[in-house]
Amino acid sequence: MALTQTENHLVGSTAPQSTETREDTVGLNISIRTGVGSGRTLLSAFDHALLGAGVGDFNLVTLSSVIPTASRIRHVDGTLPGGHGDLLFCVRAEAFADQPGDVAWAGLGWVVDETGGGLFVEHHAHSEDAVIELIEDSLADMNRNRGGGYGEVQMTLASAECVDQPVCALVLAAYRVSNWHDGGEPQHAGVPHEDHLVTSPPAASPTPASGPGGTHSQVIDEWISTSDEEIAQKIAELSPVGGPVDRVTIEKEVDYVTAKRYYELYVRTFGDLDTLAAGRQLLHEQEFLAEMLDPRVHKYVAWDAEDVAIGMTTLTTDLETVPWVSPTYFAHHYPEHTARGAVYYLGFTLVHPDYRGTHVFHAMLKAMCQTVIDNQGIVGYDMCLANDEAGLGGSAGRLLSTLADITIEPIDRQNYYTMTFHGPAETAPKADKTP
Repeated sequence: MALTQTENHLVGSTAPQSTETREDTVGLNISIRTGVGSGRTLLSAFDHALLGAGVGDFNLVTLSSVIPTASRIRHVDGTLPGGHGDLLFCVRAEAFADQPGDVAWAGLGWVVDETGGGLFVEHHAHSEDAVIELIEDSLADMNRNRGGGYGEVQMTLASAECVDQPVCALVLAAYRVSNWHDGGEPQHAGVPHEDHLVTSPPAASPTPASGPGGTHSQVIDEWISTSDEEIAQKIAELSPVGGPVDRVTIEKEVDYVTAKRYYELYVRTFGDLDTLAAGRQLLHEQEFLAEMLDPRVHKYVAWDAEDVAIGMTTLTTDLETVPWVSPTYFAHHYPEHTARGAVYYLGFTLVHPDYRGTHVFHAMLKAMCQTVIDNQGIVGYDMCLANDEAGLGGSAGRLLSTLADITIEPIDRQNYYTMTFHGPAETAPKADKTP
């Protein structure tokens, strides 16, 4: 079997990430898994590929490819927890090659709408382009047949080349695991539920649950639709001494529907920077959604006394999630901190526009600083010239200095230039060589 490859195509398909995720009380966590295998028969090659995808010891129950509302889809490595012989409800695509030099390509594609529901399709072929075309054509037809309400196509592909034994390439979407006794989720002692297909309340989640209709959705609805007068009245009802923040929690994931709504506020908050800064300051929508759904990016959420979120700040120790910085730079200059996982990066902060000046940002930073202090870490952040000249850099430093003993130093600067062309260069007159 030759070297295999797993590819994620188009919007929203990121590289496989850590399996550590937050459980939610709403919707399904669907994990995308890939595997390749070889064997003396096609069946044993398929079994080898299942083991590579971490699902080799389940009985597979193949579904008809409909994604339930409020589902969260992400890529996961590692073995799916469960008992030997348990049922795994899944959608899968597999491809085989048994002639030397032939390549097997398998792919899952999907589309989702604003509710988080959607459709999977599964295809296989002998070339990458053929699989991509089949996925795109199938989803285009299925989307059109349902009125065209789904978003852009996302897909994950896997391939394997036959050398001297049959091979199998597999892409599988794991919905949930069930045992044979009552159809419920198995609880196996000593087995960590890393994939979190079990839907039980998260320890750090507020009540009611996050998700459509829950507190995260509630904050977005209010931020976008509530009038200034109503917000002013709400602030007036809060304690003038303690401010509006009742508590700050750390959320690893925000469901898809809520993430879409957060993006509206994000654009409203930072949209002006598009014309003030030469470098792109705003994440594209799919980049933003990826951060909201990525458990490696922690969201510090400020809640008021009525369980409504009024602010959020992002912080991560996985600099691969910050596409505009170089993780290698920080690893080289801060090797000891890097080895301890103590290099943090501060992303963006969103505060309800009518709660600004009420110490919401301060409350989130205080919780964040405690995390960094406990780990004796360093925090990187960036700021465009427009915001720096507006004094935001100095203000942030002064605020952080009230929360911790810190030293702030600039580590890099990016300058942008323009060259205006007025025409061809003028040439000097030639000297007269006449005797």
